[in-house]
Amino acid sequence: MKNHNPHIDEFLKFYSQSDTSTGGTRGYDPKTYVETKLDEKLTPAIFDPKTKLVILSGNAGDGKTAYIQRVEAQAKTDGAKVASQNENGTSFTMRGVSFQTLYDGSQDFEGTKNDEVLAQFFREFEGERAPTGNFTKIIAINEGKLRDFILSKTEYKWLGKQVHHYLSYNGFPPHESLIFVNLNSRSVVDTDDSASSILDKLLDRLLDTDDTAGFWKPCSAENCAFAERCYVKYNVDTLRDPKKGPIARLRLKRLLLAIHFRKTRHITMRDLRSILSFILFNKSTCEELQADLDGGNSVLDRFYYNAIFNTQETDRLTQLLSQLDVAGVSNPKLDNLINFRGPDDPESQTLFIQSEHVATTDSPHLNFLFNNRPEGTLDTDETRRSNARNYHASFRRKLYFEGDENKLRDRGLPIPAELLPYRRFDQFIQFISSKTDPDAKLRNQLTLAISKSERIYNETVGREKLCLRSGGSRRSQTKAFYAFPASDFQVTVEDIGKQAEYIEYLPNCIYYRPLDKTASLEIPIDLFEVLCRIHDGYVPTASEIQTFFLNLDMFKRRLTCRPSDHIILTDDDTNLFEVSRTPDIKLAMTKVGG
Repeated sequence: MKNHNPHIDEFLKFYSQSDTSTGGTRGYDPKTYVETKLDEKLTPAIFDPKTKLVILSGNAGDGKTAYIQRVEAQAKTDGAKVASQNENGTSFTMRGVSFQTLYDGSQDFEGTKNDEVLAQFFREFEGERAPTGNFTKIIAINEGKLRDFILSKTEYKWLGKQVHHYLSYNGFPPHESLIFVNLNSRSVVDTDDSASSILDKLLDRLLDTDDTAGFWKPCSAENCAFAERCYVKYNVDTLRDPKKGPIARLRLKRLLLAIHFRKTRHITMRDLRSILSFILFNKSTCEELQADLDGGNSVLDRFYYNAIFNTQETDRLTQLLSQLDVAGVSNPKLDNLINFRGPDDPESQTLFIQSEHVATTDSPHLNFLFNNRPEGTLDTDETRRSNARNYHASFRRKLYFEGDENKLRDRGLPIPAELLPYRRFDQFIQFISSKTDPDAKLRNQLTLAISKSERIYNETVGREKLCLRSGGSRRSQTKAFYAFPASDFQVTVEDIGKQAEYIEYLPNCIYYRPLDKTASLEIPIDLFEVLCRIHDGYVPTASEIQTFFLNLDMFKRRLTCRPSDHIILTDDDTNLFEVSRTPDIKLAMTKVGG
């Protein structure tokens, strides 16, 4: 059909707030399924005869069902004989081994209570020893339900011990017949520029970068009269473009990395498919899109660089991304250029990566806003003021994705990375990626920042010792601080042990903790940013303390319960005295910090 792409109708269903259908948000879709480490590493392990039980856990939308169905599809291709199949799993035999899958071990099924479903599934694992026999079972189940069911039953002594240790100790190596995989630890993004992340693979599939699926042939100028005006074609062409595409995709990854490092929401496969559907295709069918274009309706908010920061949508990932809007980070020099230069001005054009493969589809919309702004400071027309705001935001967002970094730097303008609301993002990524802290530089930096947050202003003392203020008396002018040597602390990331073999794992925060691991401060990117600013002299506001310092307060409480051999005293924040315990169990007071 001319002027219609049937694939878009399917892709629209991936979006969690789709106006047509959300049928694409669940289950296995062979056309857009992307292989991950589960397929590369876990699937061969499942078909290894020594494997008896595979337990997949994680959030709703993590792709557990889709993966299990993919395993079943591969088994059928390899000659498996299906014994039974229903909406919650399949039983089949392959190479003399009996397999049973269960898509959701946390719910009732067809009138059978959940505990009865699980009792039947785990029957071979009753007893005090590892099971034997030619079988393998694969289940997707919530960790809470797994704990409640297995650990509350006396008949699962061997399996109960394995489950208890797995749930209680990070990195626990289970018996060779068991595989535990928590997809809540899987990351859809990485810090590598090699386009190997799940995000990159899914983009390649949706964009059909090698043209094997033919998704975008109906959108050619020969097949669609709206091709030069269509925002979907612009979005797809930009991210497929050999010049613009790799750079725009890296900057999209940077935004999703920020969400990952904020640790406010785990990005599931469903989330990823949903957000990519929205920013690439938005919510309109071809017919609806064309009606808007013919009717002269503005569609600028549907171009990918605006859609990703949409504040009106209720999709959870869209809401989080809108909080990182690059249009809200001010830079006077850039803001001045945007205000006085139109989108077609040569000075504006030189700031962007140019490509002959991508049409200037958005230019008419940007020009309309620029040409219909207020005519002066006395012009109070709200429509024209709104146009000015929208033009400014759209220009900055497009610059973030498509700006030429070298040309921006040459003109003294902020490069795209500086448009994000984080100044220490690269330092955070560097440690997460390398997991090393040469010369304990980061540890000392965080030690000083925490000490300063406690109102220790002497940098030498605050860097060499973690200083935590005691409660003390409100009437006394003297302030007292528990002091712990910085050398007794470390910065590290979480180790998930053997699970890292089966999933794409990227730590999402830094941990600052004593070497004996008796306490731990979890530092996501937002707290890291605030601590770095405190290190540089910033005094946090009350709202920032309330928002970011809950973990820090709990960490302090844990530490101050420990005995300390050093106390810092001061009554003027300038002269500091240290009271310490000597080897012969006496107290000594010395002036510190010069």
